[in-house]
Amino acid sequence: MKRNILWTLAAVLFCGLAVTLLTQCKKEKKPDVKTMYYVSVSPDVLSVSDVEINYLDENGAKKKEILTDTSWRKPMTTKTLPFTGGVWAKITPKSSIPEGNYQLSIRTVAGYNATLPNGSNAHDALGNDIVTTAQNAEQVAAWCTQSPTAAITIGEDGLAQPATVDFGGNDDVNIIFWYECSFVCWLFDLDPDEICVK
Repeated sequence: MKRNILWTLAAVLFCGLAVTLLTQCKKEKKPDVKTMYYVSVSPDVLSVSDVEINYLDENGAKKKEILTDTSWRKPMTTKTLPFTGGVWAKITPKSSIPEGNYQLSIRTVAGYNATLPNGSNAHDALGNDIVTTAQNAEQVAAWCTQSPTAAITIGEDGLAQPATVDFGGNDDVNIIFWYECSFVCWLFDLDPDEICVK
């Protein structure tokens, strides 16, 4: 009798161990996702305004940094999917802007490069470019309100689509376009000859 109980107990433990091992093996590997935010402005933008970069970090928390140069990059890595990321430059005109000929431009980009569970890569970048010429403080202020938001949601499959992120002051309706493959390669320092389809 004791022997039957021991054999039954051993069989149950063996089955439990086998089920645990099989479920561990069957768990799908998550994509390895690198994201990148990029903001660039013309030198005139920094001379007539203050620029505060608002973005979502790899945990989804809102962060801010002051733009002190004409370009800014924020690389991050996440394994938590789906992931929504976004970046917006809050542009505030300076209090005193003399009349002049200001070339104002901003490029706001959210991009990603993912290694999918099957070993293939998915990558893309989307964003906005806003360009104008301004001659006075009123025109500069009008341009500052058009600062675009770039936001992206990366699904559990590692593929992305445009998203909306509210930073409190940004415009939800923006003209968004997908950047060409060569720009994505430049953004992530990838070889376009290996990545881009010709």
